[in-house]
Amino acid sequence: MVSHASTIQRVLAHLLEQDRPVTRPEIAEALELSRPTVFSAIERLETVKLLQQVGQLSGKPGRSAALYDVGRTGLLGAIDIGGSNVRVAVADTRGRLLREERQATAPGGAEQIVKQVTDLLLFALDAVAEHGVLRSVAVSVPGVVGPDDGTVSFAANIDQLAPFDFRAPLATALGAPVTLENNVNLAAMAEQWQGMGRNLRTFAVVSIGAGVGAGIVHEGRLLRGAHRAAGEVASVCSTSGRLDTAAHDEGGGLSLLEKASSRRGWRGSPPASVEELFARAAAGVEPASTLVEEECRRVATVTAAVCAVIDPETIIMTGGVGSNEHLIERVRVLTAELTMFPPSVVRSTLGDRASLLGAVRLASQALKRELVDSLST
Repeated sequence: MVSHASTIQRVLAHLLEQDRPVTRPEIAEALELSRPTVFSAIERLETVKLLQQVGQLSGKPGRSAALYDVGRTGLLGAIDIGGSNVRVAVADTRGRLLREERQATAPGGAEQIVKQVTDLLLFALDAVAEHGVLRSVAVSVPGVVGPDDGTVSFAANIDQLAPFDFRAPLATALGAPVTLENNVNLAAMAEQWQGMGRNLRTFAVVSIGAGVGAGIVHEGRLLRGAHRAAGEVASVCSTSGRLDTAAHDEGGGLSLLEKASSRRGWRGSPPASVEELFARAAAGVEPASTLVEEECRRVATVTAAVCAVIDPETIIMTGGVGSNEHLIERVRVLTAELTMFPPSVVRSTLGDRASLLGAVRLASQALKRELVDSLST
């Protein structure tokens, strides 16, 4: 027999996943429970202030039905740490955004960045303080999160070469539980939630920005690997025969500009940005055209490797380099030449906000679990 406490947890979990208020009959039908059972669960949830009546459903024949929604259960915070920018967001329990902020990434490594994102998130929280207190925080990091769930390694793109504990100082400063996850993994989570991966079971997000990475969803679940390093595909781009974890990823934008600056044959100065490099290539200017073709082939080796391992339905391209239309079209052609069952290769619709939105989703899931688990007592 299912316990009453378990039923209450099921009702709350269902309500937390809805994007609108619902009636008691709708809950009973969705969960295949009797109406008296649902009514009793709702009564208990109202008592502990996790649920509230917010109106009446009108416009249908018969008696109007009461509408219920989750109460003010607290706020969640999301932080995205990138090589060029940091972003923060504050949202409600369901992940509906209330505030966003963005700044250029502070120099000086992880310690300075932790202070920067702490100050930025506290500023955003102050602007929406009337909505409640911070209950959960998720952080997108450009590296591998260790088994302790706090230490991040291989974060060369933010000039942090040694492992660094991001979670402890953030949890102390923010006064809330903090969850860390790799930035491209969170981009994949966001695509599954709100983006191009919504109707897919197996897909990969390939991000080419300052660095190179992949986030993999296999049979509906995020794939992390034995050492949480699944998707660390920078080594596939290496032409040196070894992986240098202290250097910029060879297929990333920073490395691409370094190659451009050392390449001879420019009429005038080398391009100062990836956008300028691709624009010159589109105009047929050498050595820009050669550099861009080399980059497309490097990226295609990554997509082909992903295809050989997980056989995805779709590869979603993102990042400052990866979202370039010329690169996507060329990678689409090259991937088809290199794979047995070519996937569709598409551009992300979430753009540079994908990792932040993934952090919102992760923080929301953590808070929902906490709320549901609290009912067991």
